Amino acid sequence: MKNTLKQGLPIFAISSNMRAGLILIGPLLPILKEEYGISVFTESILAATPLLCFSLSAILMRSISRLGNTNRVISYAITLLTLSLFLRTTFDIASILIFSITLGISVAVLNYMLPVWVKENGTSNAGLLTGIYASVMGSCAAISLAITAPLAEASSYTWRLAMLPWFIIGALTALWWWIKIPSSSVSDVVESKESFWANPLFKSSSAWSITILFGLLNMIHYASATWLPTILITKGFTLVNAGILVAVATLVGSLLSLAVPHFAAKRKDFRMVLIVFSIFLAISYFAISVDTGISLWVWVILGNIGVYVTFSIALFLVVFRAADAAKTKSLSIMMQSVGYVMATVSPIILGRLFDITGNWDRALYFIIGLAALQVFVAIKAGSNEKV
Repeated sequence: MKNTLKQGLPIFAISSNMRAGLILIGPLLPILKEEYGISVFTESILAATPLLCFSLSAILMRSISRLGNTNRVISYAITLLTLSLFLRTTFDIASILIFSITLGISVAVLNYMLPVWVKENGTSNAGLLTGIYASVMGSCAAISLAITAPLAEASSYTWRLAMLPWFIIGALTALWWWIKIPSSSVSDVVESKESFWANPLFKSSSAWSITILFGLLNMIHYASATWLPTILITKGFTLVNAGILVAVATLVGSLLSLAVPHFAAKRKDFRMVLIVFSIFLAISYFAISVDTGISLWVWVILGNIGVYVTFSIALFLVVFRAADAAKTKSLSIMMQSVGYVMATVSPIILGRLFDITGNWDRALYFIIGLAALQVFVAIKAGSNEKV
């Protein structure tokens, strides 16, 4: 265990900043709306822009991967992420939008490269490494949600101060990778010359099931991360208390997902686990749509458990079901490009449904429907058939 933690420390440091700087926009939306008078549609675009970059960047990922081996490409990506976090704070809405694009590109590269890094470096501990970095990602996202609103209200720097901790963490991590991490990978994967559109996995029904599962899951996650603080405010929470609830729920879900890939690696079939937690999701968001008061703590926490456990398994499926590192890259590219295109539209759709109905409870039926659909997709995605 100790050796595994030491081995994975480089990617654990990176994963601490892969979601925190993205999802803190959710708690900031009420502040940005008040300060700049932006519409619900503009708020949706601010949240969806990084996700669109995730998907579009994946199309170019084969070209990006030729910039160097796995370690070097990760070093480039964490440097771009750090610069983007800083530059987002330089002006106003325009700077948030422009540098959300570069932030999305950097995180897309890291989303794609970390499973490859695990495949190359953690053959005997792939499940545990995946579980830990997924848990660190979620736990730091929880911290981000908890401290964003208090930091934003702490000084005249308002929302800009909330981004400072993640810039500092990014700068230290980037410096570490450039100085301490070898410029060569443990094993270099021979890159295919084929284009994104010639990916042979586009003809694989198994690859498509994993991709759609990942897409549905991220549609739920990013729509919820964007709008749940706002929804909770309409149910009587203050901005700070809404942020704390979402943070606690994210932390609980992340910690429970920590060991999931490690224990899942001992299984040959993931269908029942995925189905059970997908049902958790549907029930939880239905309860959020009809309930109020203190009981919302229970339903929000259960919903996040469903999100993070299934997310952790989805990450592991890329490593588990791919036959080799080259297939891992191809599946990771496909899953991210298509999956994040799906995720991009979900905050916009949920915001638009609120515009149409004037009611967040009815708008949440969209997430409930996604969770129900995820149950059926899990039947194929969770099998043990190699891709």
